[in-house]
Amino acid sequence: MSMLIIWASPNQDGLTAKCKQAAVDGILEYGMECSEVHLNRLNIGRCQVCGKGFGLCSTQGTCVMDDDFNRLYALMKRSDAIVLVTPVYWHDMAEPMKALLDRVRRCATKAERGMEGKKILLVACAGGTGNGVVECLQSMEIVMKHMHANVRDRLPVTRFSADYMPRAIRSAAWHLCYELTEDRKGQEEDHG
Repeated sequence: MSMLIIWASPNQDGLTAKCKQAAVDGILEYGMECSEVHLNRLNIGRCQVCGKGFGLCSTQGTCVMDDDFNRLYALMKRSDAIVLVTPVYWHDMAEPMKALLDRVRRCATKAERGMEGKKILLVACAGGTGNGVVECLQSMEIVMKHMHANVRDRLPVTRFSADYMPRAIRSAAWHLCYELTEDRKGQEEDHG
């Protein structure tokens, strides 16, 4: 089984990076494989709203744009679970995360349901006032609901909670691995 962590932040030493690392640590502590994708290092453009509002995304579950999106979306579909970690800007997720999720939503809701039932952890990190972290998580969860993904937890982090929330994130990632393992055991018993 494998977990995928997708994170977006221009600051590789800040609160978002610390929270991403906490998730990695929890997954590795459990003993599961983990891949990390730093969106700020990829080229994922905004949806161009092809055709009459939907292009190949609605008919084939792929995007016509020639960037890093289709490769990452394929990785997301292959992963057993995903952790999404973003800083909070203007009460919303960072623009690289927003661009990714806007395009995933288009591919995963019509032609094929590549995210249906996928277990997800959402982490939003507000380093400034802390305002907007709840709205950011809500925005992310709405996108996940459109794709019929299974959001297991929503973890808000602010400067106030920056000392203790990484432990909660580590624990949530560990427990998500445990849940995946138990699900797999149950499936094997049902078919065994």
